[in-house]
Amino acid sequence: MRPKLFIFNKKSGSFIERSRLSALLEAVGRHLAGGIFFALLFYVAFTFLYSNRTEKALEAENSYLQEYYNNLLERSQLVDDVLDGLEARDNQIYHNIFNVDPPSTEGLLGSGAEEEMELEAFLNSSEEELIASSGEALDNLSHTAAQIDRQIRAINDRLADESFKKDNFPSVIPLNDFAIARTGATTGKKVNPFFKTISTHTGIDLMAPYGTEVMATGSGTVVEVLHQGKGLGNMVTIDHGGDLRTTYAHLSDVYVAINQKVTRGKVIGRVGNSGQSFSTALHYEVRKRGRAVDPVNYFFGSLSPSAYSDMLILANTTGQSLD
Repeated sequence: MRPKLFIFNKKSGSFIERSRLSALLEAVGRHLAGGIFFALLFYVAFTFLYSNRTEKALEAENSYLQEYYNNLLERSQLVDDVLDGLEARDNQIYHNIFNVDPPSTEGLLGSGAEEEMELEAFLNSSEEELIASSGEALDNLSHTAAQIDRQIRAINDRLADESFKKDNFPSVIPLNDFAIARTGATTGKKVNPFFKTISTHTGIDLMAPYGTEVMATGSGTVVEVLHQGKGLGNMVTIDHGGDLRTTYAHLSDVYVAINQKVTRGKVIGRVGNSGQSFSTALHYEVRKRGRAVDPVNYFFGSLSPSAYSDMLILANTTGQSLD
């Protein structure tokens, strides 16, 4: 016979009989409730303490990023101011030389598709990548701005030199109404049209009808006039000062003499096919300190940025010269 279980009832002041199952369930319930309570209490305390540490770390990181971002903004504004100043000085130099405002550069700007790709890449970058790339870009801009500033200072010093005359600078195409599509090979290694071998081309081929007027690209003194049936044929060389000389070759007629003073735009001869030339064209050279340089880079007085870009591509991708 199992012993009976009695519990004291405070309300009635007497003992009442209870079954062992109900008493067991009640005890288990009390312990379970207590366990759940303490578990919740521990979870809340742990979460509170851990969250505080995480939030503090995030706040410190955000504070650092904000400070670095503000620094980038200051540097960016400084670089923008420097670039604006350089642009103004560059425009002033252009105006001083050509007496006109510089051409628009809209033709050389990137396409909308390229800008969209750059924007997409920017949006997909992480915060750390954006900060690193922004800092690197600003460093590059600062370095470039410093280089341009030195170059502009050198140009200003040159312009201030009394011996320099801006009209002497060979900065125009020597043919009136020249069509960019008639541009031939420029300086560099080219295929010789007669021997089909690689040789050094020292000028640029400007194709034009026979008899087209050839003009001096800058004021100067005629230092060489040749009449010959070989090589560059009939040719004229003008000394512009500042270690710059220009040569006009394969002429049909020559209208100047040695030691003659010429001004920019003066007709000095006509296009021909004299000497060793594959077709009617003007072979035009620009030499600085005796070294042949790409004449296209000296045509900025005649070309818009987009036309300059087209001419540069044609001149440098034509693999065969005309002489």
